[in-house]
Amino acid sequence: MLGRTPALVLWCCALAGCYIYRPLAAPGPEPATYLAVTLTEAGSEDLARYIGPDVRVVRGRFQSTSERGLSVSVSQVELRRGDVLSWQGETVVVPRAFVASLEERRVSRGRIVLLAGGSILALLASYQAFGSAGGGVPAPGGPGTPR
Repeated sequence: MLGRTPALVLWCCALAGCYIYRPLAAPGPEPATYLAVTLTEAGSEDLARYIGPDVRVVRGRFQSTSERGLSVSVSQVELRRGDVLSWQGETVVVPRAFVASLEERRVSRGRIVLLAGGSILALLASYQAFGSAGGGVPAPGGPGTPR
């Protein structure tokens, strides 16, 4: 069981990479949709006291829209230099005027197919290299069997 743990962790990490961000398909996001809100330069500067300096993208679950803006339960922010910082789901309201672009996270079918195909090929290669790990009971007439 312990030998399977690294492979399982690696597979889960690869599966996490199977998401892509696409522009919203609907005019407004549905509650609980995972969003990436790219801020304008002015938005980044104005919201710095709430989300930190030099934030370019706010990612998290959309909660609602109000006259104040988009309410997002933040899971991470991406800085202009590329660093990604994790959050614990704190709610931030992003005024619409500060939104440069709005994208939703979706499963990438192409990446899922590549991951599944790669996993199957790895399994087949392992089986070919090492055979079945059956072990089990020795065949009759084998070593240690009286004649």
